[in-house]
Amino acid sequence: MAGSLLTCIGAFLLILQYSIGGAFPAVAGNFLIIAGFWLFYTGLLAFYGIKIRSILLQLVVIMSISLFSALAEYSNWLWLAAVHGLTYLAALVCMFVFLAARRHKSPGAYVCLVAVFLGVGCQIYNLYLTFRISAKDIDVSYFLTLYAYNFLVMQFSAGLLTFGFFILTIDALRKEVERLAGVDDLTGLPTRKRFNAVLNLADQQFKERDIPYALLLIDVDHFKSFNDDMGHRAGDVILQHFGKTVSSLLKVRQIMSRHGGDEFCILLPASTKEQAETLAKRIKEKLSALPITVDAKPIFVTVSIGIALRNSETTVSQEADIFDEADKALYQVKRNGRDGYEFYHAAFEHAE
Repeated sequence: MAGSLLTCIGAFLLILQYSIGGAFPAVAGNFLIIAGFWLFYTGLLAFYGIKIRSILLQLVVIMSISLFSALAEYSNWLWLAAVHGLTYLAALVCMFVFLAARRHKSPGAYVCLVAVFLGVGCQIYNLYLTFRISAKDIDVSYFLTLYAYNFLVMQFSAGLLTFGFFILTIDALRKEVERLAGVDDLTGLPTRKRFNAVLNLADQQFKERDIPYALLLIDVDHFKSFNDDMGHRAGDVILQHFGKTVSSLLKVRQIMSRHGGDEFCILLPASTKEQAETLAKRIKEKLSALPITVDAKPIFVTVSIGIALRNSETTVSQEADIFDEADKALYQVKRNGRDGYEFYHAAFEHAE
């Protein structure tokens, strides 16, 4: 918005130069428009989460050099056109390179690319016109006519760039809403709905391409006692600690979800029984090595883990529910005294 405001003020000053005369309106107007375009670039970087403190310093240096260069020969309008054109071009090229290098582009990014491409073309054409008139290949009136039309296209590209930023913002807000809808407020982990979508994909890949996967169902042992004895705030701290600790053990594509209360699920796509067991052991070891401090008291969290598999060795019907299998394995761990893990097998179906 600051960039748009500066470009509007700059354009107004350029219009006034024909009324009040002198080089000041041309120098100041172009300076403000160029500053606006550099702010567009700076805002674009900030929008994508890039730190801009050092870039703002560079912006001040660039604009100072541009201003002093223009003022050095402010009576020479050919010199002014060349200085302003090169500074414009530098800002536009920086934006174009940055946007073009991004892998995942939203519709707004493509609109911005088109706008910047137009702007780059206009500035190159301006420099070409400046060269032509300095070589006396064209007369001044013809130059000013072409320059005016080119200026209109430049202003259109500025408006189109602002519109592209608007689309980028809307798309970012939409993605943020989707992210918040799929994230548990307390732990920051994916919600059950999001987890189930990934699980369904893993199950489909198993049925169609025999790609194995594993599901771990985890309960925090004696969690109700923590809540009753220490309060719900302590319980929340324990859940957050558990989620953060276990998440740090997961690899790419492995996803963990809080399904409610103290129940968590982990999906291991394309994983073997050995890999699932290794993760279960690492979870227990990491939790036992990292106590959590609540009200100045160290608390060691233990968990019960039920594991169900889908691989070439498991024979299941189409109606079989892997969650149900993992839950039966988890129940068996609790029957055995908790603080452990167990794989599901058919014998659990007949267990009392």
